[in-house]
Amino acid sequence: MLVLMLHPFIMLPLIVLFICKEVIANTEIINFLAAEERYVNFSSTTVDSWPVLNYKNNQGHWNVDPAVLDTPLQQVCESETGTDPAHPFSCLHELWVALDLDDEKWMSYSKFTLRLSWPASSPADFLLEIYSPQAISTRLSRLPHQSAIDDASITTPHLSRTGLSTTRFKYARIRVVDTGVRTPTPNLPVSAARPIPFVLVLEQLYFGVLPASLLPTVCFLIPVLSCAALATPWILGYLDHFIKQARQELRDFSTAQEKKGH
Repeated sequence: MLVLMLHPFIMLPLIVLFICKEVIANTEIINFLAAEERYVNFSSTTVDSWPVLNYKNNQGHWNVDPAVLDTPLQQVCESETGTDPAHPFSCLHELWVALDLDDEKWMSYSKFTLRLSWPASSPADFLLEIYSPQAISTRLSRLPHQSAIDDASITTPHLSRTGLSTTRFKYARIRVVDTGVRTPTPNLPVSAARPIPFVLVLEQLYFGVLPASLLPTVCFLIPVLSCAALATPWILGYLDHFIKQARQELRDFSTAQEKKGH
C-alpha cells in the first residue's frame, strides 16, 4: 500500500526524465547582448561569404579540423601559430558565422544565446567568441591590400539592408583544438585528428535567461509541479493514517513481548 501511495512521487521524476533530451553531446554556450552598432558594409570581402544564422534558419551543422593536441585555445589561428596575416579568416581550425539579429520578429529581444554541441565521442575543446561589425572591420584592416580596407570601411550615411544606419548584426568565431590521445596506426599519424562535427544554434532569451527551446519544457513543468504541490498535503495526510497504525502495532508488539518476558 505504501508503494502505491508513493506512486506520484515516483512518477514525477520519470516524467521529467522523459521530457528532457538525452545528453549525448558536449556543449558550449555563450550569452550576449544584441546592442545596436553602426552598420559596416562587408560586400566584396570574405565576410560576405560567411554562413548566416537568423530567425528563419537559426541552426547549422559544420565540421572543423581541430588544432593539434595541447595547443592553447586562445592561440589557435593567431599569428604566432602560423596564420597568414594576409588571410586573417582562412584558418582551418576555426569557423566564422554571421548572426543576423535584425529580423523584425527578434527586434523585441535584447539578449541571445549561441549554443554549440558536439559528440561526446569526439575529444575536443571549443572556444566561442562574439565580435561586433567594428571589430571585424578592424581585423580586416590588417590586410595588406588597401582595396579590402575600402570595401569594409564605414561611410556616412550608410544604410543597412533594413534601411537603418545601425545594425544588431554580430559575428561568432568558433575555434577548436584536439584533446584526445590516439593510438598510432599505419594510415593515421599520431598527430592527425579527424574533423569535429558540431551543431550551432542561435536563440533568443526570454526574460533575458530562458532559451526559446526550453520554453515548452518549462510550460509543461509548471502545471505538473503545481499539481504535485497541491496533492502533496493530501498524500501526506493519507499516509499519516498508515504511519500511526504501524506505530501502534509496533507498540502493541513491544508490550506483548515484555509481558511474555515477565
